[in-house]
Amino acid sequence: MEYKLKPFKHQVEAVELSREHDDLALLWEMGTGKTGGMVLILRDKCEQYKELQRTVIFSPIVTLENWRNEILMHSYIPPTQIHVASKPGQKRIKLIEDVVKGGTGILILNYEAILNAKVRKLLAMWAPQILVCDESHLIKNHASKRGKYMYELASMESLKHRYILTGTPILNSPMDLYQQYKVLDLGSTFGKNFFAYRAEYFFDENAQWSSKHNYFPKFVPIKNKFEELTYKVYRKASRVLKKDCLDLPPFIVKNIRIPMAGEQKSAYEDMKKELITFVHDLKKDTTHASVAMQATTKAIRLQQICCGFIKTEDGNEVPFIHNPKLDMTRELVQQITPDHKLIIWTSFIASYTMLADMLDGIGVEYVLLTGQQTNEEKENAITRFNTDKRVRVIISNRKTGGAGINLTSAAYSIVFGRDFNLGNELQSEARNYRAGSEAHKSVTKINLVMEDTIDELVMQALESKQEVSKVILDML
Repeated sequence: MEYKLKPFKHQVEAVELSREHDDLALLWEMGTGKTGGMVLILRDKCEQYKELQRTVIFSPIVTLENWRNEILMHSYIPPTQIHVASKPGQKRIKLIEDVVKGGTGILILNYEAILNAKVRKLLAMWAPQILVCDESHLIKNHASKRGKYMYELASMESLKHRYILTGTPILNSPMDLYQQYKVLDLGSTFGKNFFAYRAEYFFDENAQWSSKHNYFPKFVPIKNKFEELTYKVYRKASRVLKKDCLDLPPFIVKNIRIPMAGEQKSAYEDMKKELITFVHDLKKDTTHASVAMQATTKAIRLQQICCGFIKTEDGNEVPFIHNPKLDMTRELVQQITPDHKLIIWTSFIASYTMLADMLDGIGVEYVLLTGQQTNEEKENAITRFNTDKRVRVIISNRKTGGAGINLTSAAYSIVFGRDFNLGNELQSEARNYRAGSEAHKSVTKINLVMEDTIDELVMQALESKQEVSKVILDML
């Protein structure tokens, strides 16, 4: 195959491996070029069959245009054959209908599209020949509608090849692998029954309490099954880590601990007492699962206070007069942005306004990347940040901007506010530490942590890949 751009060695190896397996998992760490590698595999299949294959690609909405760009970058497929269904509702339906009428091409959809019955019907009519599930950890829940419908699609007789791509196939437990592999190979690796899979590789650590009214099962892997499980996973998978395949600069993590201001500290202590009382009352009457779920929701209020605002009972978000975390961010922005670009990660809508007002106040140009924007607005924000030298900062929601996009123009990132999701933590970290980061001498991540607060608990839990809700309960 004639390469349009010089590929990485592991991308070439993936193409060769795909010739041995009809179905293949690219379990490549974020930032190692798995999208480009997948495009090369698609090119190879088109050459094998001597025609463009009807291909459907599922991906998070913020990465849809990135797929188009990568296909154009690594292949000679005409732009007219690449169809990105980024519009919602009837506009998406109309585009898919046109693709069905056209007969061939590459159709790129977000995962929410599979929940639409009309979309599923049109895909059945189109009879795709290749299925690609990007960020396949998003279909790991075997009981979810998304996971079930994706399996139904994967079961179409027309499909010749199925591929799953993710850098985080296991976020909570090896049980995460089951549905991803069921979509990949229709059950040939781990069977078609989730409960049989669970019984084979896991045991209930809490089984001795099963007769108690507040019993909650805790399934953990059977250690002597690790070797068998690993063998089955890698029998049709490629695993690539950045440290093994890319000559990246040093990755530096700095934790800055910040003391709370008086008004903020008082509000935090009041909310913490309310949460502790709430948790201990709940433990008397309900299951541990319910306690964890509701306590985690309530703990979000503590995180909001750490970010500098409090949400009142009537839904208003009231900022504190003195916000030490915002003050530290201002200081860091003034130090960093004269020479480098910067990502500021946060998780609350109220933080966007705070940070934007702060940047306006010191005259630093920025763009926003949030869940409230249209796909076109998100694409424009990413493009401006990466190409416009005047734009020094991107304020991004960790979920919206944390998957599949390239922000390697930034040598620095600041975590202003984080959520409880390990996947969001890992994905956002990889946005500016990936192929392309070689342009910088180092890449630095700065965690802003309010002293002696839930900020520290959440950061420690995510770093050690623990279940955040359990850590919160254990510390109260």
